[in-house]
Amino acid sequence: MKGKNVCRIHGGKSTGPKTKAGKERCAAAKTVHGRETRAKRAEYRAKMKELYELEKEMRRIGMIEGSWVCRKTRGSA
Repeated sequence: MKGKNVCRIHGGKSTGPKTKAGKERCAAAKTVHGRETRAKRAEYRAKMKELYELEKEMRRIGMIEGSWVCRKTRGSA
């Protein structure tokens, strides 16, 4: 727009929160990504780590053989 710093239709580019309190509010508010929350993601990571440990123990005692490791559990330890 002529003579303006910000377009009345598109607005200006947000630079986000500047203060520590503002940044904390923003971080606390963004707990959902898609259908997941931070708690759900943490629970998933814990379960995958548990599954990985069980798989390692089963291989150690000979219940399962081979070096194949599930793609989802690989490297989660």
